[in-house]
Amino acid sequence: MCFLQETYSTEDPENLQLWKSQWPGEIYFAHGSIHSRGVAILIRKGFDFELNSLRSDEEGSYLILKANIQDVAFLLINVYAPNITTKQSLFFQTLSDIIAVNEPSAPDCKILLGGDFNVTLDPALDCLGGNPVLNKSVKFLEDIMMENDLVDIWRIRNPDSKKFTWRQKSPIIQRRPDYWLIRNTLQED
Repeated sequence: MCFLQETYSTEDPENLQLWKSQWPGEIYFAHGSIHSRGVAILIRKGFDFELNSLRSDEEGSYLILKANIQDVAFLLINVYAPNITTKQSLFFQTLSDIIAVNEPSAPDCKILLGGDFNVTLDPALDCLGGNPVLNKSVKFLEDIMMENDLVDIWRIRNPDSKKFTWRQKSPIIQRRPDYWLIRNTLQED
């Protein structure tokens, strides 16, 4: 599986045909525009994957798939959060509500929440240069993590590492706004 953000995908048949010519498996989209947003989840051909439902927003900011993977219930959530703090707070609140409604009833449901959150969870470890601040909207993301027993798996496996997924060259500013938040029980699998 691959989670992509900023796909700039549209519902245009030529655009979709181009995507399908590049990926032989299944592709699920939340389209943005040719200039912004858009997320996609790519599923490898032959992967033991059964889609149960799909939910996306019209802005191309999230895509949620309820699926069975190797006969286990999963909720796959790909996000490209807004970069304005006030919009982030509303986005994370909405996402929390959607997760609560869409989580399969099985208590052992696995959740994978990944993407570009446009926030950093720990300014000391996830920021370098500039003036790192903890956005107010992070509280809403932390609530999602607590409510759903989600952990930042990369940080757990790399507790002191300073690696970044976003860079600005001049002046040099680096951030890690991209996360894989997984249900804690997945660490055992």
